Amino acid sequence: MSSLNGANNSSVAHLPPELEQRLAARMPLESVQAVSPHDLDPRGTYVEGYLVLTGEHLVHYLHCDGQWRERWLPLADLGGATMVEGLGMGILRLLADGATWAEYRFSLRYARSMAKLHRQLERLIQGAAEAELPPEQPHHDDKKIRCEKCGRVIPAWSEICPACLSRRKVLSRLIDYVRPYKWRAIVGLGLAMAALMADLYAPSLTKPIINDALGLKPGAQASLSVLVRCVLILVGLTLFAAMSNAVRLRLMAGLGARVARDIRNKAYDHLHKLSLSFFSRRPTGSLITRITSDSDRIWDFVAMTVVEMTLAVLTIAGVGAALFILNWRLACFVLMPIPVMMFMMIVFHNRMHGIFMRIHHRWSQMTAVVSDAIPGVRVIKAFSQEKHEVDRFGQRNRRVYDSELGMINLWTMFGPVLQFCSQIGTIVVWLLGGYWVIAGRLDGGTLMAYIVYMRLFYRPIHMISHMDRQLNRAATSVQRIFEVLDTEPAIFSKKGAEAAGEIRGHIELRNVSFSYDGVRNVLEDISLHVAPGQMLGLAGPSGGGKTTMVNLICRFYDVLEGQILIDGIDVRDYDVEDLRRHIGVVLQEPFLFHGTVGRNIAYGNPQATRDEIIAAARAANAHDFIVGFPDGYDTQVGERGHTLSGGERQRVSIARAILNNPKILILDEATSSVDSQTEKLIQEALERLVANRTTIAIAHRLSTLRRADRLVILDKGRIAEQGTHEQLAGKPDGLYASLLKMQNEMRSFLSIEV
Repeated sequence: MSSLNGANNSSVAHLPPELEQRLAARMPLESVQAVSPHDLDPRGTYVEGYLVLTGEHLVHYLHCDGQWRERWLPLADLGGATMVEGLGMGILRLLADGATWAEYRFSLRYARSMAKLHRQLERLIQGAAEAELPPEQPHHDDKKIRCEKCGRVIPAWSEICPACLSRRKVLSRLIDYVRPYKWRAIVGLGLAMAALMADLYAPSLTKPIINDALGLKPGAQASLSVLVRCVLILVGLTLFAAMSNAVRLRLMAGLGARVARDIRNKAYDHLHKLSLSFFSRRPTGSLITRITSDSDRIWDFVAMTVVEMTLAVLTIAGVGAALFILNWRLACFVLMPIPVMMFMMIVFHNRMHGIFMRIHHRWSQMTAVVSDAIPGVRVIKAFSQEKHEVDRFGQRNRRVYDSELGMINLWTMFGPVLQFCSQIGTIVVWLLGGYWVIAGRLDGGTLMAYIVYMRLFYRPIHMISHMDRQLNRAATSVQRIFEVLDTEPAIFSKKGAEAAGEIRGHIELRNVSFSYDGVRNVLEDISLHVAPGQMLGLAGPSGGGKTTMVNLICRFYDVLEGQILIDGIDVRDYDVEDLRRHIGVVLQEPFLFHGTVGRNIAYGNPQATRDEIIAAARAANAHDFIVGFPDGYDTQVGERGHTLSGGERQRVSIARAILNNPKILILDEATSSVDSQTEKLIQEALERLVANRTTIAIAHRLSTLRRADRLVILDKGRIAEQGTHEQLAGKPDGLYASLLKMQNEMRSFLSIEV
């Protein structure tokens, strides 16, 4: 039996090295199709086991009594394989001669890998040839459940393990965004260092002022000229430092704004490249927070914190050297509290980072409540749920407050303790230094200069301790933004992708299967053809896979198994953007952007002229109600088009599709939520729209599909029936006839009630 996928080294990598070596000793690793752990025995006890699928065998490894046991099952002896879902667990059941041959149990932790192995196993048992059935496609945007490094569960709100996050590496990635403005950064840092040198030199003048200018040194006389000279030098240093800092702040603030702007642009651009599955797993509020407030914290970090921390470190080094030069014996006493202070800062830093991660997560949850409530304010008011929404927001806001209160308590406790440690050094210097001055071993000018330098020495340590809060906030924000930027698009144009050009609209699905979660298939082995210019109607019970099928044709998702071809070319071989320009979509709930009616119609074709926009609106039966507005085509539709009725929004959506002039048209319940008169207007517009186009129409209102060239009825992910309306309606025991009968009975019941 030939290999379907060829080498699958990534699967073999999941095996322990010992098992990989044992397997390699018996067969080439290139023939391995899939590997999955399983962790339960028939009694529900946790075990360590692996299933390895090769081209001809299913190999079972089980760790028992300190050694690995293995069993090789020939695929030729198997008659089938099924997956059984249990409560918090699953079972892979192998069948032979209609009976159960073997069972392998697993927790939901391994549900996805076992589902993949099961699909591959079924393909091999059925003997599918590679030419007939393309290999299964990987889920590019699958979220890892556990950290590969430490084994901890990755929180739902994070893409990476917070425990293994290196804040230094995260922040160092900002250098790539600073590099285009390196000269601005170099000049800013140079000015900061120049101002620092002036600030470091100024305290050294304390010694000549006290000893020489004031004549307090034994045997010295007061000198006004020395005093004036020293004061003028101080004035010059102060002015130079002030001017340098002013220019530096202007340069670095501009640098921070530019870096934040670039990161916002790149993050927002990358968001639009990600697949729908990425957005389905994340609340809108979390993504909005990452683009807005997180990028603003990056501005503050680049503009202020980086320079201030750099200056603080250099100040500690410079002042430390000055202290040793003035008196190395006193310097040793000054440095005594430093190890304790550094230990406290490390502990504080780690705890603060964990707190900030929780604050950001809870802040995103609070923002998600607002982003849900504002678009749904009409529903909230209709059901009088204002108090419920306020309470829901209050709960999330309380969680944010509790987290911030914990951060404040830790931060305010750390500051005074650090302040006390630094005062110990000052007390020791006054006591010991004063004694040495009295004993004549040290002059007063040196002691005063030493005291001034000590204040400069401890001040940056306090600054670093307080900046740690800003550093943690920045590291957390950068991490959250880079989580988005590091997420690889699941749907992308491969290198050398073909331009769609002038497509004819021939659509073919070959043995298509699809799963959203990698475990349960929503579509199962779907095969059908749609000829150019043909109208295909999709119907069936809810959850049958109708919308999923059109999502795959539009390539919002990629098939798990099989192929979708347009004009004989796999959709994955087309340039994504170019392909979608040839596909028009009219949704059940049309989405209009905030702006004018004209801009919404021309959304897919921004270069369209006003005459072309009006022509499309006429074809969509929308022109008459648009010109009835005071501002006509310049009327603002409001957010999501809330100032228009449902039928008006739908006709604007149809006009948008007409203006885009697609060769393939998708109609997803385009008339399900409008009244009969509006439905008639929309149906007239749709008749113009579908002319000479390949059309796939989804409808629960089956009467709207009568004019379809062919109907496909989907049930539980499979094609239950297909044929014309007359053919399917004439089958008394058919699913379509049953659905049609139910709708007719409901319509009759409603007319009797009226």
